[in-house]
Amino acid sequence: MRFRLLGPLEIEDVADEALLRRAKPRALLALLLLSANRPVSTDRLVAGLWGEDEPATALGALQNYVSQLRKALGRDVVVTRAPGYMAVVAPDELDVDRFERLVAEAADSDLAGRAARLREALSLWRGPPLADLADEPFAAAEIRRLDELRLAALEDRIAADLELGRHGELIAELEALVQEHPL
Repeated sequence: MRFRLLGPLEIEDVADEALLRRAKPRALLALLLLSANRPVSTDRLVAGLWGEDEPATALGALQNYVSQLRKALGRDVVVTRAPGYMAVVAPDELDVDRFERLVAEAADSDLAGRAARLREALSLWRGPPLADLADEPFAAAEIRRLDELRLAALEDRIAADLELGRHGELIAELEALVQEHPL
């Protein structure tokens, strides 16, 4: 199973896709995936899902959403771990983890390898991160964080390409980036 957050939330090879069409279970899955393989407290999950508008039934609703995720993904993907729940994800099943690993590998590579790894890392992006969950209470900070990581990787890749003498290939890309980020 593969999970993608670098764009709209996507899940490959999900057993029951219909269960994942509702907004709150999708938001819960994204919240768990952003802390993949680490427990997330129920308090943090409730705050992330409802923010200031927490209903009196939040804990019951959270348990219901966890149950729906387990039906759709399997009991071994969403597990109970004190003080809350955890998404269990294997290496390279989550695009965010793969992106961060490739960026780290790029830093330890020679110039051509750095450019290639950064290009591969940036190719994982399918649009704005968490695009379909941007209105969720937890999303704004995560979107900013992921966007900053992408921009840093993009700057590093452009710098590597410039050092490799690929000036001409970069002109159109740089013009578009200046339009998008004038400062």
